Amino acid sequence: SNSGSEEKNYTVPKSLCGVPSDRELLDPFLPGGDSITVKSSSLNGGTKQCDVMIDGDVAVREIQTWWSDGESTATVAKGYDKTDDGQLTDDGQYLYAGTGGVGRTAASCKSAKHPDQDLYGVIQIFTPDREDSDAMKDLIISYA
Repeated sequence: SNSGSEEKNYTVPKSLCGVPSDRELLDPFLPGGDSITVKSSSLNGGTKQCDVMIDGDVAVREIQTWWSDGESTATVAKGYDKTDDGQLTDDGQYLYAGTGGVGRTAASCKSAKHPDQDLYGVIQIFTPDREDSDAMKDLIISYA
């Protein structure tokens, strides 16, 4: 483990891969370090992945992914690491755990390319020792 400074000598951009980011909500999950890099990639089926890297290591991964209508947030969460033991919000729209979250976006987030699918946001935390389910609840709701 790093006994050195946890100082963050970098500034999180206001937007991560085109999605506005709330720096205060993201902050609990980011490690100390000198440099931040944001890497965008497109995966199969219209999925977009955004890696927030601190000093070259992935700290936070944000994913936008399309799932068939009728799937649930809980089902989507099963497809992703870091969401084990997640709790669902009362409306079932969001699931949050200490190191990850899944949220179904608003019904207005539809795409002609994905007519029978809903868009979900997924957040995964890779920073060691940064589990905080309360903070993740706020973060995934803001992101989705």
